[in-house]
Amino acid sequence: NLDTLLFMLKSIEHLEHTIHVLNFDMETICPKEGMDDMVRDITIYQGKIFEAMKSEEYLSAVKALYPERESLTPYQSRLVTLLFRDIQKNENITPEFNNEIQVLFNSAYAKWIEAKEKGDYALFKDKLEQIQITEKKIVALRDDKKQTAYDSLLDDYEPGITTTDLDPFFDEIEKGIVPLIKAIRSSSYQPRHDFLTRKVPLAKQEAFSRFLLEFNGFDFKRGCLTTTEHPFTDQFSYHDVRVTTHYYEDNFVSNMYSVIHEGGHALFGQNVPEEVFTSHLGESCLSMAKHESVSRFYETVIGRSRAYIHAIYPTFHKIFEEELGDISEEELYEGVNYIDLNNTIRTEADELTYPLHIIIRYRLEKMMMDGTVDFTTLNKTWDSLYEKMLGVKGKNDSQGILQDVHWTSGFGYFPTYTLGSALNCIYKEVVDHALGSLDQAVSEGRICLALKSLRRDVFATPPLLDTKEWIKEISGKELSSKHYIEYLQKKFKEIYHLKDEDIKERN
Repeated sequence: NLDTLLFMLKSIEHLEHTIHVLNFDMETICPKEGMDDMVRDITIYQGKIFEAMKSEEYLSAVKALYPERESLTPYQSRLVTLLFRDIQKNENITPEFNNEIQVLFNSAYAKWIEAKEKGDYALFKDKLEQIQITEKKIVALRDDKKQTAYDSLLDDYEPGITTTDLDPFFDEIEKGIVPLIKAIRSSSYQPRHDFLTRKVPLAKQEAFSRFLLEFNGFDFKRGCLTTTEHPFTDQFSYHDVRVTTHYYEDNFVSNMYSVIHEGGHALFGQNVPEEVFTSHLGESCLSMAKHESVSRFYETVIGRSRAYIHAIYPTFHKIFEEELGDISEEELYEGVNYIDLNNTIRTEADELTYPLHIIIRYRLEKMMMDGTVDFTTLNKTWDSLYEKMLGVKGKNDSQGILQDVHWTSGFGYFPTYTLGSALNCIYKEVVDHALGSLDQAVSEGRICLALKSLRRDVFATPPLLDTKEWIKEISGKELSSKHYIEYLQKKFKEIYHLKDEDIKERN
């Protein structure tokens, strides 16, 4: 049974590799008129994978191995466990319905591109409503149902995590940072940030991007960097991880932190145990919150730290001397941490307001799956939540409900971003302990030591454990928002020269 399964998985991986190539092409350089052909070909290959995983030979092998999984190697046991879970979720989905799902998701991406370019939610509304209907159908067909339909979708991205975990988790974050944001809005001290919108040639930004990736430890022999509409990272195999970014001439910080964030995903992929791939586990074993914990760790905990800015400042000054040569190291540090209280874009959000963007999406996803929203006016609901929680409103739908690509392929993904931030604030203590001081190592340009510690102390076990068990295994602590809230409060009170009483008075 094991030989049969591994042989079939090898064939499936060849098909998946082809899909990765086609998807990467579609999201980077495919011309608009070629989108439909690309969607057709991707759907065909996805159908072939679906057929293979629906075959009696495949199903029998997994079902026979599952009761015997404890006799297998740890990686084989984890593989069989995850494949058995997938069977429970997908066994009742017919080839015809699977094809319908893939056509919908792939065509939704093309429609989202059109709607975002025109700033018109009405063009995307029907696709979004169809996705909600389809998601409900998918969940209804499962034998292993969770308490709510949305819990089932959350479980797809983060096994074991439910709304029972997330409701108090997000409520605590909101209570912990909204008073701080109000205090910052009233603060007499505001960091210098006028230089953040200066025009910087794209060629210089590209050169700086490559420096940042290399400095952080990215291996260009096993990866590459290119551009797209919405930055992402894709892992084709253990030795092929691709990073994308989007350059804005008048917003160099956007690209800077997109590259650091996506580079974090890539570093995770390049530094997990090779058995993840030789054992046919692939990225499916890493979960999105684990992935986001690493990408956000590099983007924020490291990338926006004073230590990191100190380490990269000489190169920053050298490359951008003409455009930004008058900016001091301290001004750069405070500038990249400036709280823009007028920003409506999640991917451009500062570290403090970012989780509020996620809370809004989480609550909207719950409402969509509960059936308590009107899709015709959902863009207005989005705007009202932004005004209520962040005190801002997008100029159009492109800055509002159409800004993110993720709803083109369903719901349940967004909470993993903030879960990831909370996770890395827990395991930062592990890295600190290993290095004596993470900040000192980074400040001295020895960020390679951080990657070495992560590889040994953080990346070794996530392929084998679900998130709650994993974070407990490596840190001895339960999943919580506590460390994350404390980290944000400490950092931004210092930057904005605030005292506890300044925050309490406005709470």
